[in-house]
Amino acid sequence: MTTRTRPTARLPTADALPSPSPDIALPLEFRAFHTLHKDAYLAYAAAHTTTHAVDLVRGAFGTLAVNWTTLLRSSNPTATAWDQVAAHIARRTRRLPLGSVSPLQYQLAVLHQLARLSITAAAETTGRDHATACCLLSRPYQAPAPAAPRPSRRAHLSSLRRN
Repeated sequence: MTTRTRPTARLPTADALPSPSPDIALPLEFRAFHTLHKDAYLAYAAAHTTTHAVDLVRGAFGTLAVNWTTLLRSSNPTATAWDQVAAHIARRTRRLPLGSVSPLQYQLAVLHQLARLSITAAAETTGRDHATACCLLSRPYQAPAPAAPRPSRRAHLSSLRRN
């Protein structure tokens, strides 16, 4: 009877194994964008949650990094990036009790009123012009009153009979 022996596997030493987090070379433009916007993005996220704002922003920047070349081809990369970041945060947090007539008005209100950014900084963060930000922030932050419920047809007819 012949016994076969397996050759011993050559396992790499711990020194030869790759590091747990790979070194990724990000474009210089992305790193500059990150440096320019990370504090405002973090302030916006922190207004929505105190426990995982850093993770939210890190995840949002990860999405931006993956889509960076497409984002740069948009007509307004800063606005496109902001829209993605705001949507990322909105999917993972609750909306604050600020009435607003549009998502952008809500976002500007959070940046300006809660995160304490100037109107200019809030406009630059969202990629919108100063005049648009001023206009939206000058409007009241109240949602339009809900329409009064219409009476049923039966109630309407009975009120007509009484008169």
